[in-house]
Amino acid sequence: MVGGAKKKILSNSVWMIIQHLYSMLTSLTVVALIARYLGPSDYGLINYCASVISIFTTLAGLGLDNLIVSEIIRNPGKEGGYLGTALVMRLITSFVSYPLFLGVIALLHPGDKVLFIVAVLQGLGMIFQTYDVLVYWFRIKLKMKFISIAMVSAITVTSIIRIIMLYLKVSVEWFALAISIQALVAAVIITAVFIKKSDVKLKVSMADAKALLKISYNCIISSMSIIIYMQADKIILEKMTDSAHVGIYSAAVMLATCWQFVPSSLIDSARPVVLEKRKVSGEEYLDRFKLVMAGANLVSFVFALLMSALGWAFIYIVYGNEYMDAVIPLIILSWATFFAMSGYVRSIWITGEGFYRFDKIFTVTAALLDIVLDILFIWQFGIIGAALATLVTYIYEVLIIPLFFKETRVFTKLYFQSFKLIPRFSQETLRGIFRNSAK
Repeated sequence: MVGGAKKKILSNSVWMIIQHLYSMLTSLTVVALIARYLGPSDYGLINYCASVISIFTTLAGLGLDNLIVSEIIRNPGKEGGYLGTALVMRLITSFVSYPLFLGVIALLHPGDKVLFIVAVLQGLGMIFQTYDVLVYWFRIKLKMKFISIAMVSAITVTSIIRIIMLYLKVSVEWFALAISIQALVAAVIITAVFIKKSDVKLKVSMADAKALLKISYNCIISSMSIIIYMQADKIILEKMTDSAHVGIYSAAVMLATCWQFVPSSLIDSARPVVLEKRKVSGEEYLDRFKLVMAGANLVSFVFALLMSALGWAFIYIVYGNEYMDAVIPLIILSWATFFAMSGYVRSIWITGEGFYRFDKIFTVTAALLDIVLDILFIWQFGIIGAALATLVTYIYEVLIIPLFFKETRVFTKLYFQSFKLIPRFSQETLRGIFRNSAK
């Protein structure tokens, strides 16, 4: 990679990793204390609500996350119009999604007052998360340092609030409110940083809204499908068993995915640079893409191996004896996350090639497969079945379904070629780290 680009990507990735590492350590401490305090049943209640909320948050996002980044790279002059229009669109859809979410909860669980109050308080976060639109600008400019500082501040404030709640021994509803408070604090700080650091003049245009919606049609379906098969396991598990099983399974999910910020930070930082290369040279673009995938595969493999070997110890130390049934699901889900990271890298290639229609097919069929497997496997194996369904679905979505289409068959070839670049990725990364240390 060109020296300047490599330095920016590395610096950007380091800041994102610092933020997520702080978030992970804080979560493993504070959330673990909350999980022990609430017990599997009430902890499962919050995680069940979070699963349903994530579906509606994704719907409110309109599939604009990676799309906005790629469109602004293609049309830098429309930066203010795209960001301003996307911000208003996101606000409108969030205010519409919130009552819809509450309606679904009331319909699925009539008469459950505690769950409904948890939903009301926790669901407010989806409105505050509109700040995500502003984060796009920082991602494009490789200035995630400011977002990282903002998020660390928000996490610190809400962690202190949660610890006070633990000391006061409040009920589960208050911990649901704390989740929304974190989103609110982050929104305020990020908005202030954007105003100070950006010279972008936000505009709202109906023409831009129509253009974005026209392009995002496939992305909306893909994003919804992805979030459905990511969260279907908890929702179906709750309906087929109870919230206590959801709590134990959620403990496994948290530990299985707590490390994914490392490869995802690398991927998010590299995305704008790789897409820029697409406009200049197809050969260099594919080379950079495979190099990013090599890095993601290496990091994901190491962490999945670590969780497989020491998962039982992590469960015991973080959550305690009450959650030890999460050990086998943790091992399975760690390898599912390994394949999930490959799918996340593929989104760069999908965007670069404009293969949104294929991505829609991949994710929709994966969502349907996951729902069927969840029902069958949970019925037979409980929480282990939910983990197995997730693993099979990710393997299908990342490696199997692309083989069915001539245009996307090449991805599987790129995927396996990327493993050959792992030594090169390691050398370039270490070289970059040593150079920065020397300076």
